[in-house]
Amino acid sequence: MKPVGLQLYTLRKPFGEDPVGTLERIKTSGYDEVEFAAPLDMDFAPLAARMAEIALDCPSVHVGLADITERPDRVLAVARTLGCRFIVLPFVDPNGADWRAVVQQAQAFAKQAQGEGFHFCYHHHHFEFDAASGVRPFDILTGESDPSLFFFELDVYWLKTGGEDPVSMIETLAGRVKLLHLKDAAPDGTMTDVGSGLLDFPAIIAAGRAAGVEHFFVEHDVPPKPYWPSVEASVGYLKGLI
Repeated sequence: MKPVGLQLYTLRKPFGEDPVGTLERIKTSGYDEVEFAAPLDMDFAPLAARMAEIALDCPSVHVGLADITERPDRVLAVARTLGCRFIVLPFVDPNGADWRAVVQQAQAFAKQAQGEGFHFCYHHHHFEFDAASGVRPFDILTGESDPSLFFFELDVYWLKTGGEDPVSMIETLAGRVKLLHLKDAAPDGTMTDVGSGLLDFPAIIAAGRAAGVEHFFVEHDVPPKPYWPSVEASVGYLKGLI
């Protein structure tokens, strides 16, 4: 059985109010690991210490493009403190983005990170599949990057929203997709708890396993208050699949 993780952006409100208490409740809710998305200026040492005590792993962390280009040493220090193996670029503003420059900037960091034992991954949204400019940004990200440096964290909801079949894309990027974000789509297109929407998670997880996915993370960008029932419903569903 693979561990089930939670992207902390899902619980950003509770985490902002009580980081340690939130991590402890994530563990007792049934999650085995978390993916961090927090300001780099936080003091991560006490959080890492508490996670070690309760056996809550942190295999990956989300950091911004400005962080990896302007203060890569701080990014690497945070990743080391948390015990991460993956460093993920979660968002690039699509307005006027130079995607080829993004690839070059990301790969410069990825090479440095790889030298210190980390893998770099890119996390997409739906706009990377927009071909209005004549070429899809996602095709630049996949086709003009070094497969030995540039890996992916695929998000099955954003694949669906972007017009892609999640299973097919996972299969296409086999070997390069290391992490997977699991979130479901309701009939009206909004996000919903994993297992309560339209996506075929047994097929997605099977494809992920075959493609070499190492970690599966639940995420919900806008979980309804009080937040916890949503994350508990998702992990309850996934524990029977992963």
